[in-house]
Amino acid sequence: MVNTENIQWAIFIAMLAMLMMAVFVIAFVIYYQKKQLEQEKKLREIEKNYQRMLLETALDSEESERRRIAQDLHDDIGTMLSLTKLSLNQLSKIMNKEESRTEFTFNKVQSLVEETILHVRRITRDLVPTTLEQFGLAAAIEDFVRKLGENNTLSVQFHCQPDAIPRQSQKVELTLYRIMQELVNNAIKHSQGNEIEIELLADKDKIQLLVSDNGRGFDLRAVRESKRAGLGLRSIESRLSVVDGVMQYHTLSVPGCRAGIQVPIERNRGKKPEPLHPFRRERSRVQDFPS
Repeated sequence: MVNTENIQWAIFIAMLAMLMMAVFVIAFVIYYQKKQLEQEKKLREIEKNYQRMLLETALDSEESERRRIAQDLHDDIGTMLSLTKLSLNQLSKIMNKEESRTEFTFNKVQSLVEETILHVRRITRDLVPTTLEQFGLAAAIEDFVRKLGENNTLSVQFHCQPDAIPRQSQKVELTLYRIMQELVNNAIKHSQGNEIEIELLADKDKIQLLVSDNGRGFDLRAVRESKRAGLGLRSIESRLSVVDGVMQYHTLSVPGCRAGIQVPIERNRGKKPEPLHPFRRERSRVQDFPS
C-alpha cells in the first residue's frame, strides 16, 4: 500500500515537473519570438531610415547640382554674354552705319545677345528659386504663375492667403515647390487642357497644396504600372516620403485631374529657413480620392 502511494506521488511529482518544464519551454518560446519580432521591427525601422537617408541624400545632390549649374550659368556664360553685349555697344560707336544691311545685321546680333541673356537669367531662376528663400512658398508659386501667365493660350490661377502660410524649413518648402512644378508641367504637357488652378492652404496641423486642371485626366493605375510614364509620379512620391507627406489623386471620374498634397507643419522651428542662394554650396504615398 505504501509502495503504491509512493509510486503515485512520484508520478504526480514527475507530471508536475513535466508540466512546469512545458510551461517554462512555452514561456521561453513566447519570449524568444517576442524578442525576435522586436528585433525584426528594429531592423525594418533601421532599413526604412537608411532608405530615407539615401533618398534625402539623392535629392540634396540633385539640388546641389542645380545650384552648380546655376552658378556656372551666372558666373561664366552670363558674364561672357554681358561682355559681348558691352563689346557690341562699343562697336556700334565706331562701325559704319551708312550701309543699311550692316546696321540691320548689327541690330539683329545685338537683339539675339540680349534675348540670350534674358534666357540665361530665366533658366538660372528656374534652377534655383531665390524668391523661395527670400519671401516664402506662396511668393515663389505666385512668381512661377506670373511667368506662366505670359502664355496667352493657358490660364493659370493661384489662390492663397500668404499670411496664413507659416515659413517652413528649406526641405519642406523646396519639396512643395518642386512638386507644384512637376504637377503643373504634367498638366501642360499631357492634360490637353487650358486652365490650371493652384491652391495653397494651411491649418494648425498641415500645409495643403492643390493642383487641378480641366484636361482629359488619366488612368492612375496605368501610370503607376508604366515604367516610363510613372517617373514623375514616383519622383513626387519620393520627395513626399522625405517630409512625411501624402498625395491624393482624383481623376477620370470628374473632368480633368485634381492632385492634393498634405505635409505636416513643422513646429517650434525657432530659426529662419536655410538659404537657397544659387551661389552657395550648402545642402540643400499616393492614393485615389474617394469617388
